[in-house]
Amino acid sequence: MGTTTTNLMTFEEFERLPDLPGKFELLKGELLSMPPAKYRHMDSAERLYNLLGRIVRRLRRRRPDLALGAVHHEMGYQMGADPRSWLQPDVSIAYPDQPLEDYYLGAPLLAVEVASESQSSTTLEAKAQECLAHGSREVWLIYPKTRCVWVCWAGGSRIEREAIHSDLLPGVEIRFEQFF
Repeated sequence: MGTTTTNLMTFEEFERLPDLPGKFELLKGELLSMPPAKYRHMDSAERLYNLLGRIVRRLRRRRPDLALGAVHHEMGYQMGADPRSWLQPDVSIAYPDQPLEDYYLGAPLLAVEVASESQSSTTLEAKAQECLAHGSREVWLIYPKTRCVWVCWAGGSRIEREAIHSDLLPGVEIRFEQFF
């Protein structure tokens, strides 16, 4: 299981953590520590990353009016001007002109989290809310065990059971068998 600390941490303290196996994020000052991802988790995330990369390239050619930035796998996003959160979605699409230093500043346009045994749904939902509060237009929470995707946006959400549809990717249907 992923663990959290009970003492709040600053972003500067977070950046000084030793380089250890696993994944670390900072959520409102709490350190989230997850063990290294297992094969099925990484396989789903990588398939979705590759698929979204192709979709975004195609949409940019057909619909240059759409504002879609780079597609990333496990890119870091520093939330807010006084960051107490630094999140690393499994897959993300940045805003086209999103400020970038060592990490992107602000939340991604789209954040995607693939649920794993080490993360509780409470933690995933808190991460989704943090992304939405800092500017994400959508967050997808993918639950492989139940084969459903929770598509969230500011003020609403819906559950997808066979394919993902997104206002950010007009006319696109991402069938579950493409990434599960």
